[in-house]
Amino acid sequence: MDNTEENKVPTPQPTEQMPAALMSDDGAFAPGWFTRFEELKPYASTLSKFHRPEALAKSYANLEKLRGYPDTDDAARMAAFRQAVGLPANAEDFSMERPQDTPDELWNEELVKQLSGVAYEYGVPPKALAALAERYTAEGRRFMERCRMENEEAVARADAELQQSWGPAYENNLQTIESFLHTMGERAGVDVQKLVEHPALRANPDFARLMLEAAGLMEEAPMHAGQQTDQRKEAHRIAHDPTHPLHEAYMRTSHPQHRYANEQYDRLAFGKML
Repeated sequence: MDNTEENKVPTPQPTEQMPAALMSDDGAFAPGWFTRFEELKPYASTLSKFHRPEALAKSYANLEKLRGYPDTDDAARMAAFRQAVGLPANAEDFSMERPQDTPDELWNEELVKQLSGVAYEYGVPPKALAALAERYTAEGRRFMERCRMENEEAVARADAELQQSWGPAYENNLQTIESFLHTMGERAGVDVQKLVEHPALRANPDFARLMLEAAGLMEEAPMHAGQQTDQRKEAHRIAHDPTHPLHEAYMRTSHPQHRYANEQYDRLAFGKML
């Protein structure tokens, strides 16, 4: 080893801000020992708490134990880890904050509560959880906008198909469908406006065709009901009105037209609507 004067490392000279030695005669740290090292100055408040090398070594050893992710079953180590990353002492005091301008459709308080509990259990730092919430809501907004545009395009395609299929009757057919839905909604106590505006239904031209067909059947229903009433009245006359041409044949089993009169009565009283 070269001990020549020019190869010796110069020893820092003591100043008012720098102590002459790191250690005192009793083995303790000299006051302000860490000020000898520029890179330690940011940690002055922490290092000033250590008065002996063994205390610093023990603290470092404990810090080494905390390095790496702790097992959630190790309650003591996980508690220390939570404290190190800035989590509160209790899970109830930790919750994911709602990012600004988050749509109500994307924010579920019950789900947020569950996710916050999981994050606390696994020691997720608050800043990390906040970053995840920001990223989630940003992606959610983009997804909602994409869905909105796709729905508008699907509705436009459905309208174009119905216009081509119905031709000049397009507007009248839509009005018929809307009137029919409102009538049925009043009977059922249902707000049909949500159905009329629902993108999944508006984007399906077959739904419009079915509603138009149902509206047509409803318009015909009163006629069928009237026919059925008239048929039953006719059957009642056969059985009870002596002036009816088939009354005598219906009442007398020996009458040559009894079978025919009985068939007519059954058809009118129990048969299908014409």
